Amino acid sequence: MNRPNLHTSKHGVALVIVLWVIVILSLLIGGFAFTMQTETQIASFSRKELKADALARSGIEVARLKLLVHSKTPAETSYEALNQKWAYDEDAYVNQSLGEGTFNVTVVDEESRLPINQIDEPQLHRLLHLLDEEILDADTIVDSILDWISPGDTRRLNGAKSDFYMNQTLPYRAKNGPLDRIEELLLVQGVTSSLFNGLPATKHHDARPGLKDLCTTTSAGRINVNTASAIVLQTALNLDEPRVAAILERRNGADGKLGTDDDHPFRTFAEFLAEFGPSDPAEQALWQKRAGVSSQFFRVTSTGEVGGVKRTIVAVVCHAGNDYEILSWTPVRGGSR
Repeated sequence: MNRPNLHTSKHGVALVIVLWVIVILSLLIGGFAFTMQTETQIASFSRKELKADALARSGIEVARLKLLVHSKTPAETSYEALNQKWAYDEDAYVNQSLGEGTFNVTVVDEESRLPINQIDEPQLHRLLHLLDEEILDADTIVDSILDWISPGDTRRLNGAKSDFYMNQTLPYRAKNGPLDRIEELLLVQGVTSSLFNGLPATKHHDARPGLKDLCTTTSAGRINVNTASAIVLQTALNLDEPRVAAILERRNGADGKLGTDDDHPFRTFAEFLAEFGPSDPAEQALWQKRAGVSSQFFRVTSTGEVGGVKRTIVAVVCHAGNDYEILSWTPVRGGSR
């Protein structure tokens, strides 16, 4: 009878143990390597994001400098128009290389939009009709917006105050004061996402702008006729389509495009009134309260990019004295809005 070889058996057990140790060490090493790779990628991403943020900040400063140069250019100080360098300068705003990345900048005249905190009932009705002439609850939306802005708890016939909003699934109180951000409109009764954000173009209709594209909370209270869209001009000044078309034809130049070299902007509001204004002195005075040719507030959007990582900053600046002060600063992670 053969006896088991204990020596061989012990070697076999030892071999199994060694193999298991190797497997465990391999797993630990693999896990450590994966962790280090992940941490390295995170560190690399954070480094790129930090640099992208710095590039976005640089773009904001470039735009402020362009606006400042514009404000000190004698031939341009009395008016703002989109054929000026502050509005678009490919050599300064588009794919500008700096260090390891690039930045892109856009500047929008906030006073090309309607001052929502100064808007009145007829203007709101005109705006909603221009956006959607078949809108059924215009009275509710108009009264509710005005109720949201106006102080006190007395509501209009079709409007809403805190007693309405406190009965919602997530209750909140009405502002009863001027809007600080245009996004507050989404809290107002009747203001839908599509009305606020607009609608894309389809085969049945053109793209439709939203309230966020046409209204602003940062404004001196008057629209700039050199930068305002047709809808804004119609809404603010109660103009019909032929008169607006005539204004755009004169202002936009031969190519019909705003913001190109052949633009013919109005250098004074008196020039605008002389060509397109009403003859009635009272109506002229009303136009002077609602419109002009200069702007104080601008929205600057700057996106920095390094190695595929983007960082966007949106800043609203205001012309104050010899500088353009920053009124708001909104970082947008991941890219532009």
